[in-house]
Amino acid sequence: MKQMILISLIIAGIFFAGCDNPDWYCCHDHYYYYEEDYTPPPVPSGVYSITGDRCVRLYWNPITCCDLAGYRIWRGYSETGYYYLIAETQSASFTDWDVTNGCTYYYAVSSYDFWGNESDISSELVFDTPRPEGFGERVYIVESYPDDAGYDFSCYCVVPYDDEYADVIFGYNETTESYYMEATGTDTDLLIYGPTSSITDVDYAPETGWLSGGSVELYEGYSYLVWTWDNHFAQVRITCLCGDYIRFDWAYQTDEGNPELRVGNDGNRFRVDGKNAIRVEHSIKITSINEHK
Repeated sequence: MKQMILISLIIAGIFFAGCDNPDWYCCHDHYYYYEEDYTPPPVPSGVYSITGDRCVRLYWNPITCCDLAGYRIWRGYSETGYYYLIAETQSASFTDWDVTNGCTYYYAVSSYDFWGNESDISSELVFDTPRPEGFGERVYIVESYPDDAGYDFSCYCVVPYDDEYADVIFGYNETTESYYMEATGTDTDLLIYGPTSSITDVDYAPETGWLSGGSVELYEGYSYLVWTWDNHFAQVRITCLCGDYIRFDWAYQTDEGNPELRVGNDGNRFRVDGKNAIRVEHSIKITSINEHK
């Protein structure tokens, strides 16, 4: 009887040790004996990024592999250049805080297991250009407070309506009983994007649909895009039409000619060769946007 109890305790000890025992690991509530292998885990898929203010957030589909140890994050500075290891994580997401607004970064993700086997890097083309953003900005209507009715995206600040660097001005039309945003010159274009839940709903500024100069009527919960006279893109999302003032959230791309306001997986692809990448397809014709100005 004592011998049977001793054997039971030994078996229980092995199972309670579980993942702490180097010869055993647990997966889906079952225990397995380790057998060294040389097969890497699957390549991470569905990688995409979300642009932030001085940060880039990366997400991908989690891998369900019992010997998965984690993921490695790779970053480069061109489409076809080298990727450098910047971090390791056990989560299917990562936030890169070591970035500068206005600079473009290229990302890929690999997976590795407990034996040191590593997959190829992910095949999605993921590039991102962080940009500044702001929330709850207040600007007044020009009819009542002309010195606080303009906005200069390059300095992220409210300016007088006639300031030489003002991109847009805000006002209220008593005849139509409607608020409006007006370009300060014919070199500044406006576009009504439509209803949005946040500024992250807008990824790229489109190539068509722009109004040169002029004004657009404002609605709460709508986003509007601004193509500034000095070839930068900005977004304004109206949060409150409040009597003699207007509140809005904004995003501004400091990289000249870059239409990226919030990027996700846009369908572009890489053909991967080790840690190097070769461009295969690009659906965003940025050069044609630059030629517009």
